[in-house]
Amino acid sequence: MSGAAGRVGLVLVSHSRALAEATEALARQMTGEAVAIARAAGAGDDGAELGTDATVIAAAIERVCGPAGAVVLMDIGGAILSAETALELVDPDIVARTRLTDGPIVEGAIAAAVRSAAGGTLDQVAAEARLALAPKAAQLGEAEGPAAAAWATPAAAAASVAAGAAAFTAATDAAVAVELAIADPSGLHARPAARLITRAAAFDATITLENVTTGRGPVPASSLIALASLGARRGDVLRLRATGRQAAKAIETLAALLQHGAPAVATAPPPASSHAIPVAPGVALGPVVRLVRSIPEVPETTVDDPAAEAERLRRALDLAAQDLGSALRGTDILDAHQALLCDPALVDEAISRIERERCNAAWAFRQAIHAAAAIYRQLDDPYLRAREADVHDVGDAVVRALLGGAAAALPDGPPAVVVAEDLTPSEAARLDAARVLGVIDRRGGPTSHAAILLRSAGIPAVAGAAAQVPDTGGARAGLDGATGEVWLDPDPETTRELERRQAALRASRRPPSARDGRLRLACGREVELWANVAGPSDARAARQAGALGIGLLRTEMLFLDRVDEPGEDEQAELLAEIFAAFAGAPIVVRTLDAGGDKSLPYLDLEAEVNPSLGVRGVRLSLARPALLEAQLRAILVAGRGHDIRVLVPMVSTAAEVSAVRAALERAHEALAATGAAHRWPVATGIMVEVPSAALMADRLARQADFFSIGTNDLTQHTLAAERGHPRLHALADPAHPAVLRLVRAVVEAGHAAKRPVSVCGEAAGDPGVAPLLVGLGITRLSMCPSAFDAVEDALAGASFAELAAIAEEALAVDDAAAARAARAAARRPG
Repeated sequence: MSGAAGRVGLVLVSHSRALAEATEALARQMTGEAVAIARAAGAGDDGAELGTDATVIAAAIERVCGPAGAVVLMDIGGAILSAETALELVDPDIVARTRLTDGPIVEGAIAAAVRSAAGGTLDQVAAEARLALAPKAAQLGEAEGPAAAAWATPAAAAASVAAGAAAFTAATDAAVAVELAIADPSGLHARPAARLITRAAAFDATITLENVTTGRGPVPASSLIALASLGARRGDVLRLRATGRQAAKAIETLAALLQHGAPAVATAPPPASSHAIPVAPGVALGPVVRLVRSIPEVPETTVDDPAAEAERLRRALDLAAQDLGSALRGTDILDAHQALLCDPALVDEAISRIERERCNAAWAFRQAIHAAAAIYRQLDDPYLRAREADVHDVGDAVVRALLGGAAAALPDGPPAVVVAEDLTPSEAARLDAARVLGVIDRRGGPTSHAAILLRSAGIPAVAGAAAQVPDTGGARAGLDGATGEVWLDPDPETTRELERRQAALRASRRPPSARDGRLRLACGREVELWANVAGPSDARAARQAGALGIGLLRTEMLFLDRVDEPGEDEQAELLAEIFAAFAGAPIVVRTLDAGGDKSLPYLDLEAEVNPSLGVRGVRLSLARPALLEAQLRAILVAGRGHDIRVLVPMVSTAAEVSAVRAALERAHEALAATGAAHRWPVATGIMVEVPSAALMADRLARQADFFSIGTNDLTQHTLAAERGHPRLHALADPAHPAVLRLVRAVVEAGHAAKRPVSVCGEAAGDPGVAPLLVGLGITRLSMCPSAFDAVEDALAGASFAELAAIAEEALAVDDAAAARAARAAARRPG
């Protein structure tokens, strides 16, 4: 296996598996998956023992040593001996492309990974690893050895710049330069430096940086060690210079990366605006307000009665659940928060700390939160890493319940652009769209739960904007949530441009009143747009957006914040509120889909080795018939006067459908016996989420009145790839031909039995997949209403014959990427 994208690979040799794993995690925070990194750490089974193994090291070298070569970093003496022995076990050609370096394993791996990601040669990457301690030594006044001295002084640094950079430093007519102040509170630290190196490598230009404030440099913009030697802190003025064919473009891009606003002195035009991370589309312009948090200071005090303090924590957890439930009720995100409030890694650890150290409950829980947040923070996958905000959200709610304080709130005033510091999900849920023009999150990211809620609410937003928006100041702000552009105190010309964009957006949006839930293809065939909802607010928003009906009502989401089982009357009351929003329209109500990744506290489910394949969905409902029949009675009572249909989740066999139908009959008979008014009869359908249901759809059609394909689980089970697994994203794609073939099988079985077939998974709202589904014969797509416009645009101008031809191409390829490419190729003109 060669190095990623032809870059130099890295091998981490350590006596400790944990050390090697943590080192790789740090390096990947800088470069992502751009560089091939292999660990050869520990001894014995799975590297659980301390030690090194030459054969494991040899195999690691062979995995990552491609044409560009590989650099091996080692921790202590025995690792060096093992690495040298490993070279005797591999092919001589590989040995010639491998460098053992004396660089420190942690700092060296980070520096080498960044240099490799930027396209460095084998010798350059090895040299970068060797010099990795130089900035630290220089900062501590210990720059005595040759390695440390390499970047310790401006003269030495300048002498080390590559020949092209040296030629550039003697000012030429082609040179472009700019001076700017570092805005990041942490200065030019490792992550922004790594980003700068990666971006700089993309330009046909020779680029250097110099710290004008301290006189250090110039140094090349290709070395993490060199940039660290500048010691650039917040407020320091850097001189960024470039020469070559793309010098001006390089300066413009890198200047935007380093600071916000216009540079102090520039010999090249500065960028019109700086870019943050796009989160939610839309354009906002207005006065700035800061989100005010009221988190009480947590005292580090002890208690006399640990048992009473532990009980106080338990009560606070219940109160926090109610607080978060009031903000997040009706959203999938509440599931994650509820799981955290019950997570033994937090609760048991905090209680153990109370009992062991006699510390107060707030301090104990805060320490558990910090430990959990640190685990998420170091994960490679950005989606999982974004869950750190959820952990803090839960922690703050519990601390407020223990010590007082209110949830974050906006000051009184007119509608405004909100600036927040790592917006939490509950804060996002509490934002009033009528008062919030847009959101600028100085931290955060596009995969956070707060970002998901902002998109759902239609509030324009950007994240990761700390470099563009300081923690104080600014009277007005503008943002474009689709591009990530941010302006603080925009000038009149920029203000006019933002107003023009807002007008264009208003003109392009389809008014909800013009949508009847039906999309007509060029051939006249109709595709129905239904909505997935999880609560009353979702239902009202979906009806306003023009959904034809509710294609999936997730009933389990209504009670995720409960520690006690909801009563039958309470269920009926809440369901009736949702049904009222879609009076006269069809409503598909899914029975309890608990278990697996949705653990409801009041169910007290047993722990399972593989919960995704365990007692969940219909299996759980049939195992608890009283629970199922109470819910069915509530659905029938609330459904009086409405067009409701019952949907059974996670069906694997026809016997499960028969059992639910029998339970539904019993629920009807019980209500009829008491004279309770209710809906009867009701259609009963099944969710197709496992391959067995898809393959047996012709048989299941005898029991089911309709099919609804849940592509999320169907993809997971078909490809044996757990949803959300950080390393299996490529497999978790519903466009995979294996999944599409199962969809086709269900469609064919449904048509043969005259059973309607819909898709209610995320694929329905994916503009890259929805056309393939329609081409396979799906005529009902149920999705988040915010996806309606994108799906309509993806289907615009297409005929069913065209989409069917594209779907056939997608069925014949090898993977999801090729299937999506078939659709993309068909949309290109010519």
